[in-house]
Amino acid sequence: MLARIPYEFRVAVTGHRNIPDELAVERAIERVLDRITSTLDKVDVDATSIAWTIVSPLARGADQLAAKTLLERVGARLEVVTPFPLAEYRKDFSSDGELAQFEGLLARAAAVNELACTGQFGELPCDQGDGEALKALKALRDAAYLRAGERVVETSEVLLAIWNGRQAAGAGGTAEIVEYALERDRMVLWINAEHPEEPPRRIRAVKYAGNSSDQAAIVTAEEFQLTLKQLSPGYCQQLAYFRDSALVLEDYEVEMRRTKDHLTNAAVHAGLPATALDGVLNLIVPQFARADALALLYHRKHARGVSGVLYLAALAVTIAVGQVLFFPERLWLILFEIGAMLVVLGLWASAGSSGWHEKWLYARYLAEQLRIAMFTGLLQSQSRHERGDPLPFYRGPQQWLVQAVRNIVSEAGRTIPPLPLEALKRFLIEAWLEDQRRFHDRCAERKAHAAHRRHWLGFTLFGATLLMALLHFIGVGHHARGAEWPVLTPSVWITFLALVLPAWAGAVHAVSSQLELERIAERSHRMAMALEWLVHRATRATTADDLRQTVNETAELMMVENHEWWVLLSFQGARLHV
Repeated sequence: MLARIPYEFRVAVTGHRNIPDELAVERAIERVLDRITSTLDKVDVDATSIAWTIVSPLARGADQLAAKTLLERVGARLEVVTPFPLAEYRKDFSSDGELAQFEGLLARAAAVNELACTGQFGELPCDQGDGEALKALKALRDAAYLRAGERVVETSEVLLAIWNGRQAAGAGGTAEIVEYALERDRMVLWINAEHPEEPPRRIRAVKYAGNSSDQAAIVTAEEFQLTLKQLSPGYCQQLAYFRDSALVLEDYEVEMRRTKDHLTNAAVHAGLPATALDGVLNLIVPQFARADALALLYHRKHARGVSGVLYLAALAVTIAVGQVLFFPERLWLILFEIGAMLVVLGLWASAGSSGWHEKWLYARYLAEQLRIAMFTGLLQSQSRHERGDPLPFYRGPQQWLVQAVRNIVSEAGRTIPPLPLEALKRFLIEAWLEDQRRFHDRCAERKAHAAHRRHWLGFTLFGATLLMALLHFIGVGHHARGAEWPVLTPSVWITFLALVLPAWAGAVHAVSSQLELERIAERSHRMAMALEWLVHRATRATTADDLRQTVNETAELMMVENHEWWVLLSFQGARLHV
């Protein structure tokens, strides 16, 4: 049975350092947790379990209070994001008690991300008489705190804000982090720091009437009563992925055998030890095979849906024109046009409700990330699965996909032993670099031929339409205009084809555009060229560091291509064009 990957429910925390009533705020945090857990508990955990992660800078006050509560109540995993290196950050705690509390929570952290600040604090004089230096130091620290708050938001899906509802006193304040979270479409749950007894609410928008730091915000908020989909869309998507029953078991098994045979044969040919790929074959390949088989399945469904909508729309036009020109008295023929249009509507609605396009993107992205992980893990290479969006103004792959890859890869990585360099190099080149280069070569050729055929079909239809217009202009068949059987009249056929052929030409062009045949062909051609160069680089590698650098560059290239492919195709869902 395929292992189910736990869903990492990531909650960020922001809040004030000085809390008037910590006990009341702690009770409010517990109420929020009760509401969240009651929503999450409605799901069968056997499908996909929940693993809580809290992300926080662990500043004194609200940050530490929330972290402590979540660690105790839900057994959360703690990730700490500090605005600058720990040695410098520790200076922000004004007493031994505050520092001890910070160190106690820090010791329970699963990961610590020490952000690099812009500039070096040691270069700034700290003489209290030097006002400009102190001002520069404060600006630098404020910028670092703001970046830490932004990073906390970026790596989470829910922000718990313990906020007094007023404008931030300086850069990096709680109000700024709340506004940033709203800009990034995060769920923002609000506990009023000054009135924690009030029910927690979900913030929709924040604005201010003035510029004073003490200015109360105009907060658009609502009672915190959410469905699972509203609370965590990523969890719903991961549940749907692992519960997907559309995949035929035989297709999955065929793909898994094919992948295992490919890797095993390449390993034997390269001279790797028999046990070298055990972790990859047992942990990564089954997940990859399922994602790859699902991607192929939903790509076929999506392509058929797009083609069906467009070609059936052209058929409806053909029926309507034929009825008017050939059988004007037989109005019942219009029922066929209506039927074709209803089928178009049904196919379009089915594609949308079934999510073929979205599921294809999810599965393909997951498969390609796992394909990369199969090989980078063998060299203990740190491929950057959590890289930032290269195009942040587009919505990229959802966080659950990144988390799923990370969880799968981290487990497999612990089973991989050190491997001999030359054998590993031969394996990576043959099983990965050359294999992907050949794939992109074939893909470029296949997509280019498909686009070429469709272009020629479009030119043929255009030429036929032009011919019909010329025949109509020179009067071919005009003498038979009043014939008893219009279906035998050349001029009627000329008119019919002149009207219908452009509809079919438009459908052919629209299918080519929605499937992005030309663009994908060009991208694959460029990828094949880049991979060929990386094959030469890998072949010349003489040390593990040389090979690791090439592997990292290859992984980065493939991840960028995969992300941009997602962005490109995410705008090409099935649409009604009539």
